[in-house]
Amino acid sequence: MERICSICSQSFELFPDDLLYYQKIGVQEPRMCPQCRAQRRLAFRNERNFYKVKCGLCAKDTISVHSPNKPYPVYCHDCWFGDGWDAKEYAMDYDPGRPFFDQFKELWAKVPKVALMHTRSVNSEYLNFAGDNKDCYLIIESSNNENCIHCYWIQLCKDSVDLSCSHRTQLSYESDGCYDSYKILYCRNCYDCRDSYFLLDCTNCSDCIGCVNLRSKQYYIFNQPYTKEEYIKRLAEMHLDTYEGVEKLRAEFETFAKTQPHKFAERNNVTNSTGTYLANVKNDWQCFHSYEAEDCRYCVHVWRGAKDCMDCDTAGRTAETIYNSMNSGMETSNHICTSACWSSTFIEYCFYSISSSHCFGCTGLRKKSYCILNKQYDPETYEKIRSQIIEELKSKDIYGEFFPPDVSCYGYNESAAQEQFPLTKEQALTQGFKWEDTERGTYGKENGKDIFACAQCTKNFRIIPREFEFYIRLSIPLPRLCPDCRHLRRFTARGPNRLWKRNCAKCNAEFETNYAPDRPEILYCEECYNREII
Repeated sequence: MERICSICSQSFELFPDDLLYYQKIGVQEPRMCPQCRAQRRLAFRNERNFYKVKCGLCAKDTISVHSPNKPYPVYCHDCWFGDGWDAKEYAMDYDPGRPFFDQFKELWAKVPKVALMHTRSVNSEYLNFAGDNKDCYLIIESSNNENCIHCYWIQLCKDSVDLSCSHRTQLSYESDGCYDSYKILYCRNCYDCRDSYFLLDCTNCSDCIGCVNLRSKQYYIFNQPYTKEEYIKRLAEMHLDTYEGVEKLRAEFETFAKTQPHKFAERNNVTNSTGTYLANVKNDWQCFHSYEAEDCRYCVHVWRGAKDCMDCDTAGRTAETIYNSMNSGMETSNHICTSACWSSTFIEYCFYSISSSHCFGCTGLRKKSYCILNKQYDPETYEKIRSQIIEELKSKDIYGEFFPPDVSCYGYNESAAQEQFPLTKEQALTQGFKWEDTERGTYGKENGKDIFACAQCTKNFRIIPREFEFYIRLSIPLPRLCPDCRHLRRFTARGPNRLWKRNCAKCNAEFETNYAPDRPEILYCEECYNREII
């Protein structure tokens, strides 16, 4: 069934399995295409734009994703999760004569926001959308890690800096999409690799430099074999303990990689699935960075037991039946249009409601049930009012559509949407989003000791003592780019979370890939890649 997107006016298709899912959970068919649905959600998530603010409860300085000019109260992490307040104090009666979203927006403006969202972490104060981490610093969208710094979307990693989308990887640096690896630097899409630099799509390799598509190799440089003695000599000659040595090798590697065939998508142990960066998944459709997930559609970062999810950005640790939501994890199920409602079930149109169940239009609740607009009801009254709200939303053909953009408490340029769907200020405002003009960070305060100026954006960034120790331990030159610019470089290399139809350079078979049509890489279908590489 073909539809025209209500936002971008592009055509998109609703497939039979999509329709069955909508019928199963009772929502209406979407008016927006998958890309616009993702853009709407991500405009409500600020991952990495931080500000110094005062806690509205204890008055201490804290780091927050909410800029100091925002009109609502912000509590530091300890106060927000503490017992000094109760979100039910802000409860509102539902008024059937007013639009539901107007009432939610009123509640949303009153209830205190958490400065940074993380839970059950030890000695790890500056985390966002993270859980169960120890001795970590500025990691985002990550859980069950130890002693990691400046990382994004990592799981079960240890003693690493500048990792993204990596899992069970240790003592590694500036790598992306790597699994079960140890002491790898500047690597992408590698499995079970060790003691290597600048690898792409390698598996079970060790002591390799600048290699692409290798399997079970040791002492290789640019895909050519060396003796152990020759390898050690060549490694020393590259001077990878210097910035100049690293950048020279980086340029040589990128040039070499373009001469090698690339698999159309990153897939490992995948059954009946489309998308890329998939590992150990089954029946996933148009998903990106999905692992150990099943029956998910139009999702990004569904992982570790996620099942039966659609239109989600980050759902895992046994998250099940999550629709059009973000950051749903830790034994969650049956969510419709939620954000950061961890360990909760049967939740709709809620933000930051933890360990709760049967809530609609709530925010900031913990261990509550049968609440609407933060007000407690008995189960029978709850279902009656819930039905009224759903009837109103259905009359407008928006039940299952994420919150209107003006509900977001972030400027579009602060949100994760800007990274994936960049807009100018004028474009964002025209489309109903907000814009944040507060300047973030400092400039011109570098001291050459622990505060430096980014060579790309010129913003100051700090290197903490543990980070210095890591660079010394692995003989890594100090970074010239700030963490945000390093993150952007890694994510640009991954490509966008969308698919195009292209053809295999060897057999001309058609496939869907996130390599845009104007990209220069040589693309192979899975069969040709496996024949030639494996």
